[in-house]
Amino acid sequence: MKISDSEYLYKIGTKEYRMKPLVMGQINQLINLLKDVRIPVEVTAVDLIYLLGDKLTEAIAIILITDVPLKDKNVQEVCDEIRFELSPELTLEIIEDFFDCTPVSSILERMGKTVEKIGAKIGKQTG
Repeated sequence: MKISDSEYLYKIGTKEYRMKPLVMGQINQLINLLKDVRIPVEVTAVDLIYLLGDKLTEAIAIILITDVPLKDKNVQEVCDEIRFELSPELTLEIIEDFFDCTPVSSILERMGKTVEKIGAKIGKQTG
């Protein structure tokens, strides 16, 4: 359930979890988890569930926020808590909300532009 432009709330089992735009620690955790997964440019939420397979619950555990500070969160513990409580419908909702909350394509586009700018600056300095 959306509670603000950048925050979502979910009840899974007896606990409440939140989702907000990712921070670098979560991004690093997702990169490490998904480094061997190839995700095509055009992908649906159902495709993503299939591609991630058994990594899906852990990915959701990474992106969800508990009452513990993110740096102290035990992802495996959250994964174990939600594994048998998370319905397929809520899984799809979380995936869709994730892409609304964290505009991955615009972040990647901005990173590409930043890399180009840095390259141009380095070229001028070494030119």
